[in-house]
Amino acid sequence: MIKGKKVVIMVEDIMQDIDKLIGNLKTIDDAFRVALSIEKQGRNFYLGKIETSTSISAKDLFVYLAAQEDKHIEYLNDFMNTGQASEANENVPPDFSQAFASEYSSDNPGEMDVLMSALRFEQKNEKFYKELAAWTDEPGHKAFFEKLAVFEHGHMELIDGFVDDASQFRMQT
Repeated sequence: MIKGKKVVIMVEDIMQDIDKLIGNLKTIDDAFRVALSIEKQGRNFYLGKIETSTSISAKDLFVYLAAQEDKHIEYLNDFMNTGQASEANENVPPDFSQAFASEYSSDNPGEMDVLMSALRFEQKNEKFYKELAAWTDEPGHKAFFEKLAVFEHGHMELIDGFVDDASQFRMQT
């Protein structure tokens, strides 16, 4: 606060205009640096939500997603350092849906807001990696970014399943 006035700090969403972001890339190193930044921001987002979530199942989901973002960071670093894609297998996520549906209640709408934010984040990441794949002409880079887009799509489906389970639970109560 400054002399009785509330100061609002605006945080820029670097994923807001993906086409502009892609248009500003000059080299493949730039693309990797941006991708690493996005993955780190995603990890930090999920780690922060672990601390603030009241739902045990949502916490478990965010722990899982933060770990997946760490894997993406490692995968990107490996590719940047070696020029080769390391073995990056996305684990089949545990089935959180039963625990989540039984634990979720309309008394906690904030959790749904967090899930929707996570869903938008993963949608943007998927689009970003698809755009990077289209941006590069090098077949190895193209395949690498396409694989990352597939991983992000899997995260999106997982979160969407949570949202669907929570919505169904709410409609039944």
